[in-house]
Amino acid sequence: MRKLSRFRPVLGFIIVILFLLFVFSPQVRSILTLPESQRLVVGEKSRISIKVPQNLSDKIDMLVSHSSQSVFAQPGDPPIVVRKNRDSYEILALKPGKAEIKLKVLGYIPVKTIEVESIPPKRVILGGHSIGVLLQSNGIMVVGFAPITSSDGKRVSPAKEQGIEIGDLIMAVDGNEVKTENDLARIIDEKKDRTFNIRIKRGKKIMSIPVKARFCPETQRYRIGLFVRDGVVGVGTLSFIDPESQKYAALGHIIIDADTKEGINVLKGRIVGASVQTIKAGKPGKPGEKIGTFDGEDEISGNITKNTMFGIYGQMDKLLENPLVDYPVEVGYAHQVKTGSAEMYTVVNDNAIEKFSIEVEKVYPERKNGKGMIIKVTDPRLLSLTGGIIQGMSGSPIVQDGKIIGVVTHVFLNDPARGYAVFMDNMLSELAEEEEINEKVSTNY
Repeated sequence: MRKLSRFRPVLGFIIVILFLLFVFSPQVRSILTLPESQRLVVGEKSRISIKVPQNLSDKIDMLVSHSSQSVFAQPGDPPIVVRKNRDSYEILALKPGKAEIKLKVLGYIPVKTIEVESIPPKRVILGGHSIGVLLQSNGIMVVGFAPITSSDGKRVSPAKEQGIEIGDLIMAVDGNEVKTENDLARIIDEKKDRTFNIRIKRGKKIMSIPVKARFCPETQRYRIGLFVRDGVVGVGTLSFIDPESQKYAALGHIIIDADTKEGINVLKGRIVGASVQTIKAGKPGKPGEKIGTFDGEDEISGNITKNTMFGIYGQMDKLLENPLVDYPVEVGYAHQVKTGSAEMYTVVNDNAIEKFSIEVEKVYPERKNGKGMIIKVTDPRLLSLTGGIIQGMSGSPIVQDGKIIGVVTHVFLNDPARGYAVFMDNMLSELAEEEEINEKVSTNY
């Protein structure tokens, strides 16, 4: 027994070494490094290669299990099938749904599970149109402090002294809802030097703060010492329109307040047509911009219902066309995007959509933060006009191999020719979420 116990540490060490050699062998690594999940468009194929000796390959099976189908798919067969070739396995997406593929040795020893989602093909109307954005916030945003100089020379800020902070949203005063800067100014004038309660929203918290206005000799009216803003206006680019629902997406990123750097909660808003009058070219360290005018008579018109991480969304009053691509284009998903040449659609003069060449330099399919692609403008004419990506270009759709794969979002400050783009997967997720909410609302009684 003593001799046996003396060899136990050596035996344990040998077992660990053998285990590590097994795990890090090329054959085992080829199995362990297979993806945990995979996404395929109906009709698309995926090839999985497992590098193991032929005598072991015959003992490995890939089986479809735990399948669930989309409500739009016909019942019956699973959404995917797996076919074994000589040195690989082929996965074919047959119809919308989800399934698990289990890799087993000797027919019963599970080694790996891959979740596969089969999604239906989708087509959208390509954007590229220049739009004017008029957005009113849900609440009046505090963007700064404006101290009041009283008659005795003292500088006071009543709202700040009571705890109101930059970024707070003023929702109501003494129970009366305020929607615009003028609403707030009128109520303060009516209250004069009486104390009133301001209901604010700070993050997810709602609180009531008592404030007493002070008379301002300079403006000859009562004030509480705040700079506020009730909305923003700007120029951007339409990304795409869903031809079935007439819902659109634009910009590719959230609209934030310039002072507070906070996203703006939407009360109401509209998009209208816009024409680009002047281009301010970008330089390293100094972003450029499109300078345009709004055209209320243009055929572009729609509401704004959401301001999200991936852009603004809403309903078009009527369908539009892209004069360069007058048919709905197929959506290309993150797993289909590759490095290489692509085209960007945007406006640089008046309201004419143009196509410009770009390069997809890097692809990060796993990213969900809106920075899934790094792109570079390669078109000589666009580089001479704008220096690359400029403000107002956000939302410009990107097409690769005839499919819309994403939209422009941000420029690299020190290299205007380069920037980020967001995948269509992210853009469509927000569109689907809105449609789901609308469907739930419409079925309530």
